[in-house]
Amino acid sequence: MKKKMMMMIVRHQPLSAECGFPGAPAHSSVKFNTEGLSEDEWRPGTVARYSCDRGFELLGPARRICGENGTWAPQGIPFCVLNVAAGKAPMQSSVVDGGIPQKAVDGSTSTFFDESTCSLTDVERAPWWYVNLLEPYMVQLVRIDFGQSCCAKDREATIVVRVGNNRPDLGVNPICNRFTGSLEEGRPLFLPCNPPMPGAFVSVHFEGPPGVSLSICEAFVYTDQALPIERCPTYRDQPPGSTATYNGKCYIFYNQQPSNFQDAQNFCESRGGSLVDESNPALQGFLSWELWRRHKGDANGQYWLGAVRDRDDPKNWKWINGKPVSVSFWNLPGGNDDCARFDGTKGWLWSDTNCGLNLNFICQHRPTTCGKPEQPPNSTLISTSYEVGSRIEYICNEGHLLVGPSKRSCLPTGFYSEFPPVCRFLQCGPPADVENAVLSSVNGTRQFKSLIQYECDPGYVMVGRPELMCDVDEKWNGPPPRCEPVYCEEPLSIRNGGFSLSTNSTRFGTVASYYCTSSRHELVGSPKLVCQPDGGWNARPPRCEPIMIKPRPPKLAPKPPTIDVPLPSPESNFPRNRDRRPPFLQKPRPDPASFKPRPRRPPFTTNDDGFSARPPIDNEIPDSANVQANPGPRADEPSSVANDNPRETRQAQLNLGGIIALGVFGGFVFLAAIITTIVILIRSRRDLRPLPTLPRLTNTDSSRWYTLLALPDQPTLARRDLNGFRPRRAPTAGAFSDMREMRSCSSSDDTFTPEGPSIASMMRDSSSPSPLGRRTRF
Repeated sequence: MKKKMMMMIVRHQPLSAECGFPGAPAHSSVKFNTEGLSEDEWRPGTVARYSCDRGFELLGPARRICGENGTWAPQGIPFCVLNVAAGKAPMQSSVVDGGIPQKAVDGSTSTFFDESTCSLTDVERAPWWYVNLLEPYMVQLVRIDFGQSCCAKDREATIVVRVGNNRPDLGVNPICNRFTGSLEEGRPLFLPCNPPMPGAFVSVHFEGPPGVSLSICEAFVYTDQALPIERCPTYRDQPPGSTATYNGKCYIFYNQQPSNFQDAQNFCESRGGSLVDESNPALQGFLSWELWRRHKGDANGQYWLGAVRDRDDPKNWKWINGKPVSVSFWNLPGGNDDCARFDGTKGWLWSDTNCGLNLNFICQHRPTTCGKPEQPPNSTLISTSYEVGSRIEYICNEGHLLVGPSKRSCLPTGFYSEFPPVCRFLQCGPPADVENAVLSSVNGTRQFKSLIQYECDPGYVMVGRPELMCDVDEKWNGPPPRCEPVYCEEPLSIRNGGFSLSTNSTRFGTVASYYCTSSRHELVGSPKLVCQPDGGWNARPPRCEPIMIKPRPPKLAPKPPTIDVPLPSPESNFPRNRDRRPPFLQKPRPDPASFKPRPRRPPFTTNDDGFSARPPIDNEIPDSANVQANPGPRADEPSSVANDNPRETRQAQLNLGGIIALGVFGGFVFLAAIITTIVILIRSRRDLRPLPTLPRLTNTDSSRWYTLLALPDQPTLARRDLNGFRPRRAPTAGAFSDMREMRSCSSSDDTFTPEGPSIASMMRDSSSPSPLGRRTRF
């Protein structure tokens, strides 16, 4: 049978060129020029425009278009980032011509070298520059605007950017990116960190060629994990540039309205904040830098700190929130005042101060919102608000796997918990081919969670799972099934007939051809049966019916005409009338010349109630064809007893005569045995005499008895006790030694006479016959 290969049927329409959600960075908004087909599908030609929240800078394409192939162009999602290097603490290997490192983070840049805004180092073998961000950030991108050109034309330079928490001058922090090429004056160089790297120090190392100087007009360190000052509270009486952020908190520096300690505390609380009531080395460094940047060498720079002396323990201090001060930065020696301040004359270390003095103060505020989070491509963002304590949820589009957390929470720090997830596109390979099967795609794709179904052709049955799904490993979640042919049962045999198969088995499509084994039968019914797809034959098997043929009259004149003789019943094995001949007589052989054929008997048939002889089944398959062998044409007909062969008739008569002769001989032998027994009994009665009385023995052990006489196939006549035996005279055969003892041995229901025991008594005592004709001697 020709093999049929798998066919692929797609139930849905071909893959459309619709685009999913293009993705959006944190702190951004996306707007489309047309309405989408759904919440996560847009037509080709749709334009997506990006904009960042206030305080963030957009890096990357601000406009993307949905292409005909279902993807957005250009590739890549823009960033809404914040420059966290501006105003921070920089350092470089050397300074030349007033090119201090702070000029690289002063917030101004230039397209050419300018001594007033660009830094410059001396000619060195490997100059470097770094900035202390004062707290660790997830650095995503570093932008460097180079000033003075370092190298001649067509001479390449090597720049390495490192991010980490170790000393930058040691060159041990991890490498964010490396660039090798020509550096032009005023040309910006973008070096992304992929993936984003955490660290408080970002350094730029000039590794070649040796003997050059390093000039930077402005350095930008971008991250989206920072709190912009635009989210901090703003007031009309607040001086410009007075707000800074650190670790998710806003710090507002009030330097134009000095107040005593209690008034300053009340003022901050009235605006939802408080005086600085915590401390750690990083925070102390941040506040010291901000105070130095604002006042530099001003000796009047004094700010209240939210710490007071403990009244119960004057040697210790506690915060205004009641917690003890565990980390302190006091300026020694200390005094006896009850309040604390940042002392500008002591490097912004702490000093105890009179609580009634009027000093500047710092109000700290906690954020109230986390802003809009990231939304990966081909996903849906579910959120009711972005306030502190709220939760957001991500759902990926069909065919995509969510890698990462599906839910995030807005923390009190103003940041979301965990990292944003990614919707990864998954697609399985083409499904396996299955012979004699049809494959259909339920979803019309081979993407993640897509379904395919196998269906076997008619006449085949499926073994295995008919439905498979594309799994997370981009493989179908099971082996393909197989379609095996349907097999019918062996065709039924018919009486007086057989069948042959068109194939070597009874699989679907096989044809069973029936025929009769004798010319005296005809086939009634469908001669051919076909195996159907459901495993059954399309019709019932036919049957072979006998053909009724009247015998022809004999052509011999002297014979009387023949008549139709009814068929003998199945119970009769011999003809009713048959000449019996005496045994041991042989019929004279007839003369062949005078032999005349008998009239032909009608064929032997059976009705529906008769027996049915099933021909033997030959399991051999000659010539690659399953042909059911059948017996000869007369295998089902019983042999008639009446035989037309005179030789076989004479042989049967001889066998019957021999059987009769053997029976007669056996009868004579049995009669002789009976006569001999009677003679012995009569003779024993004549010789019976009374014997002396023997003493009665108490021991009746069976070992004292012995047999006197036994005849063939006859019971024992008598037994005797050995203890009472006396050898004075030989006992007469068939007599007992003591009549009383013989009486005691007889059963209660036997009759005993002086002449001897009765025949019935002797027959019952014959449980163990003695050997034929054997006498016992003593």
